[in-house]
Amino acid sequence: MAPESPSTFLQPEFLKKLERLRLVAKRLSWSGARGEHPSPRKGFSLEFSGYREYHRGDDFRYVDWNAYRRLERLFLKLFTAEEEMNIYLLLDVSRSMGEGTPAKIEYAKSVAAALGYIGLKNLDRVGGATFSSDLILPLPLGRGRKQILTLFDLLGKLSCEGETNLQNSIKSFSYLFPRPGLVVLLSDLFDPRGCLAGLEELLKKKYQVLVIHILDEGEIRLEPRGDVSLHDVENEREKRLFLDGDLVRRFHEELERYFEEISSFCLSRRMDYLRTTTKIPFEDFVLLTLRQVRSVR
Repeated sequence: MAPESPSTFLQPEFLKKLERLRLVAKRLSWSGARGEHPSPRKGFSLEFSGYREYHRGDDFRYVDWNAYRRLERLFLKLFTAEEEMNIYLLLDVSRSMGEGTPAKIEYAKSVAAALGYIGLKNLDRVGGATFSSDLILPLPLGRGRKQILTLFDLLGKLSCEGETNLQNSIKSFSYLFPRPGLVVLLSDLFDPRGCLAGLEELLKKKYQVLVIHILDEGEIRLEPRGDVSLHDVENEREKRLFLDGDLVRRFHEELERYFEEISSFCLSRRMDYLRTTTKIPFEDFVLLTLRQVRSVR
């Protein structure tokens, strides 16, 4: 699949859609507001969190002298350090993501651009990587207008190639990005080895995880067609079969079991999981569907 123009995400039509998101950017944050995420680290910001008794060597500037005058005991004011959150966009660019109408990769890139925009508008730091059989294009964490342009430029240049190996890719990702944060995984989750081991790998670094499962309607809605030839775009294997009503029914049953397995896995491990198709406009997905999960409030 040929890469798009680097300026795709700066075109007026796309920017106009992002302007719709401007109204919710201040409300749609990942764990708080305006990039202010409470940290257990005690610092000296404006967010007062409590008191403790004074110990020798503590800074006298943070002694509450009013309390001392009343109680004749020294207490130290504590403040919760406020810091931006790290948001990692992890985007599947394997060959199967190039399939569909529109292609799943185009949908994933639009969602990633929108989420990156919202994160940066909330003063968070945004970075991440693309992957297929391994990590391909890492984007170092950054914030501000320059990071938005860098993200849009990277997304505009993406093409789909290679076979999916989610576990291997996430191992590389967690090594490259060891700091805690929210990982947004955008993928069709078509991994011949299965996707659960890869998802489990994300928990080893204690990331907060949001899985966005992107599919094309043609992949999940089959009709009896008689003799057909199935072609695996990633490993190029081909199989001929007779697609009758019974086989279509069994396919849909297995597909539902597959969806339920992934959903239950994520729920049991406190990962947020959303499934969508490219038929749903990406801005509707971001504005409406995304608010259903714990990661976003």
